[in-house]
Amino acid sequence: MSAASLRFPALGKLLAGALVGACSVFGSSLDHFTEGGEGGTQCPSGQTACGDTCVQTSQNPAHCGACDTACAAAEVCDNGSCAGACSAGRSDCDRACVDLDTDPAHCGACDTFCTQAEICSSGKCSASCGAGQTQCGASCVDLKTSDQHCGACDVNCGTGKKCQGGSCAASCSAAQTLCEGACVDTQVNQNHCGKCGVACDAGKVCSAGQCKIACPGGQTECSGLCEDLQSDDQNCGACGTVCKTGEVCSKGQCTLNCGTGETNCSGSCVNLQTNAAHCGTCGTACGANQECSAGKCVIACKTLLNQSVSDPWGFAWDGLERAASTYAAAKSTCEGIGGRLPTASELYRVSATQSATVGQTIHTNFLWSAVPYSATSHVRVRLSDANTSTAADTGTLNYRCVCAPPLPASYTGGNCFGPAGSGCYGLDGEGKRIHLDAQDRAPLSKGAAIWECAFYRGHLARPIQLAEAILQGIGPGSNSWLHTADEVHFSHDALVSWKDNAAWLFQYTAAANAVSWGSVTDFRPFRCAGPNYDAGTHPGPATDPFVGPLGGLKSETKDSTAAAWVDAHDTCVARGGHLPTSTELGELIGQGLPAGSGTWTWSSDQTGWNGTGFLIAVKRWTGTEPSHAYAYPTDLSWDYRTKSYAHRCVYYPVDSQYTGPAASACAGGCFTVALGGSSGAKMWFDSFDRAPAAKLTAAIDTCRKAGGHIPSERDLTEAIRQGLPNGSNTAIFTSDAEIGDGSNNGLLMGVVKWSGVNKAFTDQYPTFSTWAWPYNAIPYRCMWTNELR
Repeated sequence: MSAASLRFPALGKLLAGALVGACSVFGSSLDHFTEGGEGGTQCPSGQTACGDTCVQTSQNPAHCGACDTACAAAEVCDNGSCAGACSAGRSDCDRACVDLDTDPAHCGACDTFCTQAEICSSGKCSASCGAGQTQCGASCVDLKTSDQHCGACDVNCGTGKKCQGGSCAASCSAAQTLCEGACVDTQVNQNHCGKCGVACDAGKVCSAGQCKIACPGGQTECSGLCEDLQSDDQNCGACGTVCKTGEVCSKGQCTLNCGTGETNCSGSCVNLQTNAAHCGTCGTACGANQECSAGKCVIACKTLLNQSVSDPWGFAWDGLERAASTYAAAKSTCEGIGGRLPTASELYRVSATQSATVGQTIHTNFLWSAVPYSATSHVRVRLSDANTSTAADTGTLNYRCVCAPPLPASYTGGNCFGPAGSGCYGLDGEGKRIHLDAQDRAPLSKGAAIWECAFYRGHLARPIQLAEAILQGIGPGSNSWLHTADEVHFSHDALVSWKDNAAWLFQYTAAANAVSWGSVTDFRPFRCAGPNYDAGTHPGPATDPFVGPLGGLKSETKDSTAAAWVDAHDTCVARGGHLPTSTELGELIGQGLPAGSGTWTWSSDQTGWNGTGFLIAVKRWTGTEPSHAYAYPTDLSWDYRTKSYAHRCVYYPVDSQYTGPAASACAGGCFTVALGGSSGAKMWFDSFDRAPAAKLTAAIDTCRKAGGHIPSERDLTEAIRQGLPNGSNTAIFTSDAEIGDGSNNGLLMGVVKWSGVNKAFTDQYPTFSTWAWPYNAIPYRCMWTNELR
């Protein structure tokens, strides 16, 4: 029985059926609906007539912000905008974001409502408001802080603003500055570059808070000139890097010969199919209004745009929005002119609050992006304030087409996200082959983030990669919680946030600048990472191979026979690969991994303790699902590693130039694990636990400075079963974050232990594994690999 029925048993059915049905979702006021005469439905203060029903559009998911504006099935309505989760101070009651302290339909708890003679004050139904509060309808509010009643009843601050001292003011994040009433990023904003009011001149772009020369897409400013770092033998991979005599610049690397699909044109390796300066043959240049497609000069896509405008990243955009259409129609129109719909982050970075190079504060319509949220919806972005949410594909939205420069084959140049010409940040590990985004991408659900990273030939960054970048000195962060490629629960992933590098810790704290966890469906920023050269795919053979067309991961087209979790590890290692993480499976599924059985499949992700035992993330999909939801319980859950499930392996590209660490870099020398097959894939590990014991942040930094990493629990499971020596029977750190059922009030790390050499290691609790607080000092080992993960 509901709390409402317990309070008012005589009114149970009437209130639950009529009022709760009308108010818990369609509005929060319990004032009587007034029947309309000739003037139509008359509604109480704060409600809107949608047809013959009075609703509260600030929280109604069927009429969010306006009548008939419905949120997607996985969204909530938060102060008039659809979102992935309710903002701070509001609770999700049947997809309506409400204030349990003041809402008479949800007073203290969802569906606990007050009578008509009562008001909701501090989460309790009472006859009058408490001190410092004002009655607005059936709610008691503080007019100084209430976003819905700011300064006076029914004055709603709306999206992007907070009530401060009784006035609505822009609510800026740590990475933004309030300029002329709007929150902007002064590091990239054309109208407010470096500080408010400093606008960049035509032909210049705001980068790192300074107005600099704007180079065409794919080029970088070097000493006042725009150069293509992928093919210029005088600036190969970086400004000033000159190739030796006899070498050419191929995909940002000085080599003796051009790579596959490239031709040597006077020392530069170019793709004759797409290069406008060498189209079809060396020296054949296309005209000003032409571009190179399939080796021929054709009418440029940008000439077919709606009043074309350009951004600093080399994209040509519709200068005017196109008429509202379904997603399929919008996609077809853009592709019909040789362009495409922009991704969410492409829309985000040109918005008024970011670079302001396309979007201005007057552009308040939501626009389609190319990023899927589920099988039936896509992400939408608003250029006035960079707001991201979702819309059903069958609905209609305005949109802008883009004509984009060709994407690099590696995670370089325009694939990285950040200031034009400097979006890539290089990590120092194994051969310095991995790039990381220099700035946060648009807030998305984790599934959408995985899709977008793969679109740019990258992968959603792992927590350990972000940690290493912070400790290496990537620079101040946004202090926002970022999605990462590590599941810590059946519906949550690990989150990383930083602002001050020097004070950052890999441990949970009540504030940011640390690590935490959140729902995979929450819309959060993220960063991608990937190889900084065209590494191809795993060079070894695989039975019935499947290769992701964009991300570079390889797997199989069929499930392996159901097996125990540790046996699945052995199978994959013997084949030359690994049991994939949940994120890697999500990326492969989004890339078209076929023949999903619709049943749960193993991943290698540790998700913590549920009160009975430790569990592993599992995923499922049916057939081919390029737009799967990546959410519990649709396709993500957890289960005990004692179970038996089918699985597929993941195979990474291999860096043939990296030969491993020096023996002196490893504690007690290096133990080598050579994976099966002919790919040459290897891992190297410390032969002994490192001493002294250290907290996790310090351990990560020690391994980073040695060019390696803290291994995952998957890495150690594989190595121990391959004979990793000198187990001390003392728990050592892994890089797997876990929260389990959440009752531990913090984020812990998986730890493992074994004695001597133990190839029968199963990673089972409590014999071989448990978890530990990252702020406790315990032993650890470092590892290295020539795989490009």
